[in-house]
Amino acid sequence: MFKVFVAHSSDLDTKDAAHAILKRLSTQITANTPPVMAGLLFIGANHDAALLLDRINQAFPAIELIGCTTDGEMTSVGGFVEDSVSFTLFCSDTIDICAGVGRETSSHPARSARDAIDQALHSLAGAPVLALTMPDGLSTMSHPMLIEMQSILGPMVPIVGGASADQVLWSKQDYKTKQFFRNEVLSDSTPVLLFAGPLLYSLGVQSGWSPLGIKKTVTNENDGEVYALDGMPPLKLYQHYLGDSIVDNRAMLGTFPLAVHELDSDLFYLRVASKADPETGFMTFSGDVPKGAAVQLTQAIRNQVIQGVNKSVNDARSQYPGTQPEVALTFSCTGRKMALGSKTYEEIERVMDILGRETKVTGFYTFGEIAPLHIPGQSHYHNATFVTLLLGTS
Repeated sequence: MFKVFVAHSSDLDTKDAAHAILKRLSTQITANTPPVMAGLLFIGANHDAALLLDRINQAFPAIELIGCTTDGEMTSVGGFVEDSVSFTLFCSDTIDICAGVGRETSSHPARSARDAIDQALHSLAGAPVLALTMPDGLSTMSHPMLIEMQSILGPMVPIVGGASADQVLWSKQDYKTKQFFRNEVLSDSTPVLLFAGPLLYSLGVQSGWSPLGIKKTVTNENDGEVYALDGMPPLKLYQHYLGDSIVDNRAMLGTFPLAVHELDSDLFYLRVASKADPETGFMTFSGDVPKGAAVQLTQAIRNQVIQGVNKSVNDARSQYPGTQPEVALTFSCTGRKMALGSKTYEEIERVMDILGRETKVTGFYTFGEIAPLHIPGQSHYHNATFVTLLLGTS
């Protein structure tokens, strides 16, 4: 048996929020509930994470817990709320779930990935079938970390999740993110949950952004800084479609991500530009843009962003190998939240409308989403994307 329980509190006082989520869970857990295995904690950065972890570990000793701070939480219990507390509990007598963590991810991404996976594998009963991760969204070198994780787990084990975040405000200058592992509050780390056993899952990865024009090839880059597309500065591509003023408009840069095609196919992941150098024409992106990759500029309007949610959830639902999933985990980009503005709540509403109210939903707004474009395959770090992961058993 595999049961999932979701609790969500919008209380701004952390003690009140902790009391509310634990009280809600206590009313759902019965004598027939299988053993508590693991948990996911997503919270606004203004909450006292140490207090929450202390209360949760008191209520559920030895729980395999990971989580992070976010730019907003979304659940089937409370909808979309900023600066709230959501806690998801996994209970099973057939699925084994173990946590691990890697530290100093920014300076040693591959080693951090190995440490996290090795620690979780050490106690896992059986071969892993799925990995969840919420790495640091400010310092993590996602590409080498994910490459190392996938090399250990193999191409049949999807690595899914989202990078820890902070609430994005125009007046804010200093952003901080935290990650959680068991009873620890960390930074610059990579927490992981590994699942083993007869778990059923399916995945949807969509954005709603559409490619513009012909593909270009990355001919010169270094760690997210792109110097040339087909030998020309990448800024010229943006100026061709968006005009010269794009150099000074960071908001517009973020609205037109670059599609990076996998193996020169129509499948792609997105990269958001964070700055452009008007002198040299080179551009910096939030994530790797591999040399030799085929890329295209993309565009989307608000309705297309919402359609990306529909496509993501429907893709996951159509591929789900069972009858009814127990839970949907959702990871959406803070860039999508900025694009949707007051309509952000529609993302979680669309998820529940498509899946039905009997499927529990939990997720958060990230500083980058993590998922493969297909299985088997390499998991990627995404921007401006909506990831849907359905879990259950037969």
